[in-house]
Amino acid sequence: MSVRDAQELYEAAVCGEPFPRPIFPEPLNTTGEVWIIGAWPITVPPPVPHSIHTLRRIILEIRGRTGWSARRLAKIVGSSHTTIISAENGRPLVQGHSGDLRQRLLDAHALVERVYLLAGRDAHQTEVILSTAPANGRSAVDELAESGDAGRAYIAALDILRPRRTGLIVGDRPRRDGRTAALHE
Repeated sequence: MSVRDAQELYEAAVCGEPFPRPIFPEPLNTTGEVWIIGAWPITVPPPVPHSIHTLRRIILEIRGRTGWSARRLAKIVGSSHTTIISAENGRPLVQGHSGDLRQRLLDAHALVERVYLLAGRDAHQTEVILSTAPANGRSAVDELAESGDAGRAYIAALDILRPRRTGLIVGDRPRRDGRTAALHE
């Protein structure tokens, strides 16, 4: 096809007139590293595999970073120790029996990961932080086991690492000689 033919074909398509001959679509070839879409070769980079946390790895990391037994972990996530051991050995979860166990294990893993890093990568210290109850509530382990709320469990662990201050809040510029002022004035 010459340049003049291509120009006439373009004008006919823009102006809405019928094409003088049928135009067949170019083949779509996506089998190689260079994809052919119509008349244009497109280079698509190969997919990069991302590491996906398997259930086995999650359980091994939780137990390794806390020193918990399978029974203790099962009690925290609301399961049985046989299910935890089976998953740790690589067996898939039975969907009807385990419910949302995968999500509960992911929540526990996220909590343990964060506390483990804050504890200086010490498994014993991580266990102490997670098991100790702050002055105003339940321990992080109890919070996770009873309510399933990983956020509240993390706050409980942070309360052990750095207890909250008690008393009135004093601003940088108190009202008179160290006296406090209401926050909503």
